[in-house]
Amino acid sequence: MNVKEIHEFLNKMWNDIFTLNEELKAELPEKGFKVEDVEEVFGAYIFLEGEWVRMDYPHPAFEVKPQIEVGATPESYYFVVAVPKERISEGFLEAFLKLFPRSFIYGSEDFLSDVHNWRRGEASPGGILRKIKESRENVFQFEANFESVDELKKGLKKLIEVGKRFEIFDL
Repeated sequence: MNVKEIHEFLNKMWNDIFTLNEELKAELPEKGFKVEDVEEVFGAYIFLEGEWVRMDYPHPAFEVKPQIEVGATPESYYFVVAVPKERISEGFLEAFLKLFPRSFIYGSEDFLSDVHNWRRGEASPGGILRKIKESRENVFQFEANFESVDELKKGLKKLIEVGKRFEIFDL
């Protein structure tokens, strides 16, 4: 293990999220979103070697209200948007999966049982929608992963566009 590389990686991850947070605070209020401060998030999970694993260390994240979390883990930069079950349509699912091929969809209560996981292969929007409708969950988390903070920012803007089109937000 190279401690200097770990240190530099963590500093970059945190600095990228702080910078993105400041940029979004200047850009998103005019679109109806409130950007909260960056926080240390504990107890999150990361998908490693085929399973969800608890992170006992903090990672940087912040809320974009309503309904979105933005952050970074050692695996990727990400956003997660919470969507009430009744607002999830096949059209929204198709658009989300097309825009964000590196994505997960899971319930907010039983978040370790995903209904879609890009690492396990493709699934049809109809099949995912069927799993969602059959679920006891009331809210589903739509997570997208990105290689860079720039891709994350572009992805967040696309999410806001598609989310407004399909009326998933409480605006």
